[in-house]
Amino acid sequence: MVTISRRPRLTSLRLGVLFIVIAVLAGVALFNKNRILTTVRSGETFDINFTADNRLAPYRSQVKVSFVPVGVVTGVKQAGDGSALVSVKVDDGIRAKLGSEPSAVIRPTTLLGGNYFIELIPGGRPGTFTGTIPVRRTKLPVELDKVAAALQPSALDGLRDAVGNLDKTLGNDGREAVDRLVADAPDTLNPAAVVAGAALGSNADTDLPQLVTNLESTARELIDKQGQLDAVVTDLGTTTSVLSRRAADVSTAVSRLPSTLDSTDAGLARLKTTLEKLRDTAGPAQPVVRTLNTVLATADPVLVKAQPVVNQLRGLLVDARPLVQDLVPASRQATTVLDDLSGPVLDRVNGPVKQFVLAPYHGTGPYAAASSDKPVYQELAYMFATLAHSSVLSDRNGATIGLQPGVGAGTVAGLPVSLEQLFVRLSNQTGVALQKGAQPR
Repeated sequence: MVTISRRPRLTSLRLGVLFIVIAVLAGVALFNKNRILTTVRSGETFDINFTADNRLAPYRSQVKVSFVPVGVVTGVKQAGDGSALVSVKVDDGIRAKLGSEPSAVIRPTTLLGGNYFIELIPGGRPGTFTGTIPVRRTKLPVELDKVAAALQPSALDGLRDAVGNLDKTLGNDGREAVDRLVADAPDTLNPAAVVAGAALGSNADTDLPQLVTNLESTARELIDKQGQLDAVVTDLGTTTSVLSRRAADVSTAVSRLPSTLDSTDAGLARLKTTLEKLRDTAGPAQPVVRTLNTVLATADPVLVKAQPVVNQLRGLLVDARPLVQDLVPASRQATTVLDDLSGPVLDRVNGPVKQFVLAPYHGTGPYAAASSDKPVYQELAYMFATLAHSSVLSDRNGATIGLQPGVGAGTVAGLPVSLEQLFVRLSNQTGVALQKGAQPR
């Protein structure tokens, strides 16, 4: 048999139940939309310790930096000491911008309170903080009812009178002034919009928040250092008085300022080149500077010992002054000698003489058999070195060979008549003639 399975048919009851389940799930998801969106998005989580939670709502209360939303509160629980431990989740990269010691403040969204948010204030050194923001760096909002409760009864009566007088003022001539203000406001709002746009800066997301943060830091410094602002204002009054008395000099300085700025610009351009060269030189010079420190430390005792010599050096310089003065004419004569050497003499030395000494020797004519592949100056050096060694040959009994190297008339060879024999004969003839001349007549 063939069994035919039947698909269950959706009845009206089943459709109604399915619709109710889907509606319940959609309602639950809708009521937990913020929780779901916060859970699935990326970010960084950390804790903040407040003295009280001040009605912060998880997944509804926002976290802001310079009034720009960057995260949301994810949990509020009571700590062991009775304070509130609030968990927040912020966008990626926000934690690195808060510095090493950030602070947190709970602020109301309106003047009358209601909803609240957490403002994170950067602080400390640049870097990423870790752990929990402690209670000492957190603050709670000052609500209007607490301010009113802190006011004296007379102040409250004055406030009520001020409101009543304001109503009377608006009821009399003040209404016309307000009407004129409203009539003139449109013409003023357009330039005001331009000014407000310029106040946002070139980057509207970061410039104005950074300006507000810096102004807040400035105000905090002024509050922490009370009394200094008074001194600054007093000194500013003195400075203003001096500037008033020297107005002519200030005017002259301002008139010369453009040329001075041009000169400064040119100087800075040259200084830039110098600094670039100094930067390239500073790296290799570091080992030398480190060694120089050791050299200077070692040089101190040397300088102490050299001080007597330096003291006596003054007398030596006084005695040497006549010698230096005598060197002046000698240097002039030496200049004349050097001038005489310049020209043909130096040309001959640099020319034929230098070529002869540096070139290998190849004899010609009667000296054709004498030749060498080595330069002439080397052959001469070898000759004198060999003669020096030959002239000192000796043993324990005395000199074995006695030589006296030198240059004489017999040194010149290759002539048809020996110069040495010619000198001997001339000397003999001279001796005979002298003897004959000495005989008595």
